[in-house]
Amino acid sequence: MRTLAEFRQFRPLTVGRIEAALDADSSSYLLKGPRGCGADELLGAIAQALLGGCGGCGHCWACREVADGEHPDVLWAQGEHGKAVAVEELRRVVRFASLAPVQARYRVVIIPDIDTLRLTFPVILKALEEPPTATKWLLSAALIGAELSPVASRCFTVELEAPSDDEIEERFREANVHATAALVRWTRRRLDRVSLFARLTDAERYLSTFQDLPELVRDDARWCMELVHRLTPEDLGNTGDAEEVIQCGLEILIAAHPENADWLRRATRASLSLSRHLPVQLVLAELILRAG
Repeated sequence: MRTLAEFRQFRPLTVGRIEAALDADSSSYLLKGPRGCGADELLGAIAQALLGGCGGCGHCWACREVADGEHPDVLWAQGEHGKAVAVEELRRVVRFASLAPVQARYRVVIIPDIDTLRLTFPVILKALEEPPTATKWLLSAALIGAELSPVASRCFTVELEAPSDDEIEERFREANVHATAALVRWTRRRLDRVSLFARLTDAERYLSTFQDLPELVRDDARWCMELVHRLTPEDLGNTGDAEEVIQCGLEILIAAHPENADWLRRATRASLSLSRHLPVQLVLAELILRAG
């Protein structure tokens, strides 16, 4: 987990906004920024700054406990295996928030991607309307629509910058991946995609195959099934991660061939199938094999 000081190297404006928000001493904060901008990490860094008594050094006991997810006064509300947080889980979170801190000055509740949890908005809103004095709510969202506006109105909202290419390259270096111009471009400035690509044996070769599909596919069923096998991301055990990296490949395919109506149709259909969580090999076969 990065500290606010470490984030400052690449995003001083974002960190300055966060520090100003903390100085305002609100009971709830909402980080608003594009998906994949590192909002989850920033939420953790804010928790360290609030609880460490050190401004979030990253090295003291409290900071280490927050980073390891072991601090008794911090609760991350996240669904299991990529699923949304259930309303019952949010009620448990509210009960946690109502109790006095065990060791630190505050209790901290962290809820990433709150804009994806529409069914829980009433529960969260009620909790924010009557916040205990020793509880801090840390939320993040990519978008603040009409449904989320009542929640956002009770938070100190901080606008986040997207990562720069330099920050993306640094993350690739930390993952021991050579940051080619293509890989950096294909992340679309999303930090989560850096970690996803780093888990592929040869990310650039894998993703380039999507880009070259119109030239690679031929009227040979055995060859097409070989392409399906080649594009099945066996390095990624988690189905959600496999779906995400294939979605990245579809975006690359569309960007490379924007005027190819046939492949635009195929990619759009495959993207819809991914959203329905169909088996990834079936989605790839649907993409590659010629449709009538």
